[in-house]
This record gives sequence, C-alpha cells and structure tokens, in this order.
Amino acid sequence: MRIRELNRNEWQEVARMIHASTNAWYQSNLNRSIFDEDDFSGCLIFPEVYEALDPNCCLVAEDDDGSMMGSCFYHPRETHVSLGIMNAHPDHAGRGVAGMLLAEVVRRAGGLPVRLVSSCMNLDSFSLYTRARFSPGELYQDMYIPSEKALPETPAGGERVREASMDDVEAMVELEEELNGIRRAKDFRFFISNEQKIWRALVLEGDNQKVDGFLCSVSHPGSKMLGPGVMRSEADALALIHAQLVGFGDRQPVFLVPARAAGLVSSLYQWGARNCELHVAQARGAVTPPCGITMPTFMPETS
Repeated sequence: MRIRELNRNEWQEVARMIHASTNAWYQSNLNRSIFDEDDFSGCLIFPEVYEALDPNCCLVAEDDDGSMMGSCFYHPRETHVSLGIMNAHPDHAGRGVAGMLLAEVVRRAGGLPVRLVSSCMNLDSFSLYTRARFSPGELYQDMYIPSEKALPETPAGGERVREASMDDVEAMVELEEELNGIRRAKDFRFFISNEQKIWRALVLEGDNQKVDGFLCSVSHPGSKMLGPGVMRSEADALALIHAQLVGFGDRQPVFLVPARAAGLVSSLYQWGARNCELHVAQARGAVTPPCGITMPTFMPETS
C-alpha cells in the first residue's frame, strides 16, 4: 500500500468509491442509503468542491497493483487541520487503509490540532480516531423536518437575518474565533462568492454592526445540509435555521445541532423535526471548548 495525492483524472473513480463504501455501510447498519443507489454522480461534489477549496488535499491509498483502496480529504487552516470524508473501498476492508490515511494527515498537520465530526453509529470509525488519540467532545443530533410539516411563523430575531456579503467575512471570522477558537476566512469567502451556485450564507445582525450569528447551507444532488454555522444563543440559531429552511422549500436538508442545547432541540421538535443520526466532534491536540451554538456540516468539513 502507498499513499499519494489524488489526480484530476481520478475524480470519477474516487466519487464511485465514496458512493459504494458509504452506501454499503448505511445499508448494512442502518437499513438505508445516503446517496442515490443507482447514480454515483452526486458524489462528484466531493472532488469538485474540495479541489476548488483546497487543491491537492485529497490522499488516496493505492494497492501494489495500482487499484484505489481508499481516500481521505483534509483541509489545512491557520488554526487547525480538518479531516474530511474518509473512505475505504469495500473490497479492501480490514487492511488498515483508513489508519494509514489518518496517520499521513496527522503527519502533514505538523503539530496543528486535527479536528473532525464522526458518526456515533459507526463504532469502527469512532474507534479509529480514539485509538489515534482523538478525544470526543460535543455531541450533535442530526435532524431534519419532513416536507409535509409546515414551518411556523418567523421566530424572534428573524427580522435581523439577511444575506451575507463579503463585508461580513471578518465579523464572521471574529465570532467563530471568539466562540470556538478557530479561523477559516477562506471558507466564508468561498460560500459568499458562490461560484458553484450551490451555497447560501446568512448572518444575524447584532448591535454596533457586529454579527451575532451566521449559518451557511449547500443544496446539491449529493448534499443538502445546513451549516456551517455559529451563533451566540439558541434563539439566534433558531432564527437562522428558520430562514435557511424557508429557502429550501419542500426539500429536506439535514442539520446538526448540539444535544446540550435543550431549548433549541425542543423548539425544533415542536416544528416537527426528527432525528436521523448522532455525531460527535473529535480532536487531536488542544481545542477550545465550544461556546454558544455551533452547527457543523459534512460539506465542507472544515471546522
């Protein structure tokens, strides 16, 4: 086995592998698929977005016969390195592919904290990271609101929500650094510029031209999610979630909310929200315990 960077002419191959391995696990363990069972093309979102955002930051594991055994995207930032989607081809399960890829990402991080959000339902995945000295932190509920449920009226604070602009980037960065201790300005510029026509970024205005919260979203055949988002309060989070959901119409985006945010979770239940999975933040290295409300996402996984 050898580890190398993904080549441009291999995007379809890695998309097929992500499609096959992810669906195989979900079908075997949760009796459902994540991606369209008959069409892998939605998974092209991973190389398309991640190579645009972080070029040459996908590692692949290759067998001695040249076949692709696994892949992992990672995202270097000034305060940390974030681990993106990790996959091992079903034909190569049990050969230590994920462990080899993870070790290379940790090596490339050069001492910076390495962060990720992993499924609590996948104990093999959870164990992979804890064996590599990642510590679990915030617990998240993956939620969605069925399309037949009508959203309530705009909650308090909704009048302060507006579309984000490039002028908001520094305030968004400062808010996330204050509450979570990380910086990733390039992500916010990427969402707001929206060259791929799949992103939406909203901010919630505070006093003195500050930002009390922001929430981004992606709408693509391969990913419909709210996030990333950071808010000072549960009320701020609820207002931003409502505004994003209104924009999705009858589509059903998934969103992650901290399980400790009892008031927010209760309000979402009242809206008809259901749980579909649990995830946990994990980190290797020093991290700032999250304050306020943080909503991570799987596209892109840069927090």
